[in-house]
Amino acid sequence: MNSLFYLAPAAVPLSVCDNIIERGLRLPSNNATIGFNNDRQDNSYRVSTVRWFYGPDNKDIVDLIMHHATLANREHFGFDISIGAHEFQFTEYHGSVNGKYEWHHDVWWTNPRAHDRKLSVVIQLSDPSNYTGGDFEFCEPGDFNAQTFKTRGSVLVFPSFFRHRVTSVTSGLRYSLVSWVDGPKFR
Repeated sequence: MNSLFYLAPAAVPLSVCDNIIERGLRLPSNNATIGFNNDRQDNSYRVSTVRWFYGPDNKDIVDLIMHHATLANREHFGFDISIGAHEFQFTEYHGSVNGKYEWHHDVWWTNPRAHDRKLSVVIQLSDPSNYTGGDFEFCEPGDFNAQTFKTRGSVLVFPSFFRHRVTSVTSGLRYSLVSWVDGPKFR
């Protein structure tokens, strides 16, 4: 394991991936936005469709995400993650529009809330044979293997302040599930 991230290849059963996709596709869709107020759309920076799951009706997803986040945090990060996952972004990157998300991090440093995103959790839902491109990449150095993460059912957990991106999907369709685990503000 690498201390910069936690990667569990093929940790989520394919039937669970199928179930999450099926449930996600029933939710209302929106074009993805940028900014922590979700106030801007910029297709030069982010092109994807998002749908939102929320906690209470999705205990199975909460349990799945928190299992990996807790394990990753205990083994690698040691953050105070007193606020568990409560929203989940089902993301679709379509090759027909070169779906992508350029370099970004998941922390809103100037937020007025009493907590920050500490850990980001990404579950790879698509089979890599169903799309080309769409590599998840880190800006930080390390030995992250984007091809290993492409394995369907893989779970990736990393500090939310790491810059990362999803390269353009040039054909097909890539699905992922993203969530965040919060804790008291970074000091």
